[in-house]
Amino acid sequence: MNCKEFQHWLLSRDVFTDRENPDAIDHTKGCNRCRNIYNLDGQLEKSIESTFHLQDIPRGLYEQIELTLDHEKPPVTPAKHRLTGLVAVLALILVVVFVALSNIPFRYQNLQQLSVAIVASHLKGNQAMSFTADTIEQATAMLSRELKFNVILPDLTDQGYVLLGGRLCVLDKCKTAYLFYKKDIKISSLFIMDYDHLNFEMADGSSFSNDIKGYHTDIWKEKGQVYAMVY
Repeated sequence: MNCKEFQHWLLSRDVFTDRENPDAIDHTKGCNRCRNIYNLDGQLEKSIESTFHLQDIPRGLYEQIELTLDHEKPPVTPAKHRLTGLVAVLALILVVVFVALSNIPFRYQNLQQLSVAIVASHLKGNQAMSFTADTIEQATAMLSRELKFNVILPDLTDQGYVLLGGRLCVLDKCKTAYLFYKKDIKISSLFIMDYDHLNFEMADGSSFSNDIKGYHTDIWKEKGQVYAMVY
């Protein structure tokens, strides 16, 4: 297996169902670059796994569905049979609606709310990183795959910022890329998220600034994604 074949395997595999490929593992033993990518992918998968939370269905809904769909009854008249079928359909619709509502992404109602969230996360001081600046090319590819949009890092070098690294993060209930930058001796946090997490229109190129608890926030939209920085 060569590097191209290894990366194709890594990007297309399902870690929850696919077994490890012996050829791929052997390849990582002799290729430092692919071994770093493989280790990075494993760290990201662990970060993603820790972000998922099980949601219980409403109390009593399961029992209502069971009673509606599985309860055996003696022969009924055609009218009663149609009514039973209608109840079953309505119960199924309830389940579909519940699942659909559970999959609606978390959305911020305004940029002030987002500003408060990034400052609160920044103040926690958790600077754990699953990747560093020297593997950023592979890291952005992994983040793009997990976040399901093309993660593009902004160019902040002309402002004196140096990228340190980052990780996958959950901000409120929003999955984001969380990057750490250093300027002089100060560490800044940058969150990158899909535009779908805003519950309002925001034009490309527009920006918003704010000051909260002694920290400055800059939020802007570019190339269909939202950048939120606190320093």
